[in-house]
Amino acid sequence: MKYTTKFQLSGLTCGACEKVITKRLQVIEGVEKVQVSAQNGETSIIASRAISKDEVTEALQGTHYTVINSL
Repeated sequence: MKYTTKFQLSGLTCGACEKVITKRLQVIEGVEKVQVSAQNGETSIIASRAISKDEVTEALQGTHYTVINSL
């Protein structure tokens, strides 16, 4: 079973931001695909399990990106 989880992020402004966030989120256990949109300020994560807001927040620690909420 695949789970898709979406989050709204702040601090996301360009393609370079998309790449940094993608790299950070791909290391979360179970993540198979990450899509990030600077235009919408959103990320979509496809994984083998549900990914929590706390896990995304932890993966983005040390950057200026923050999770606003789950979508």
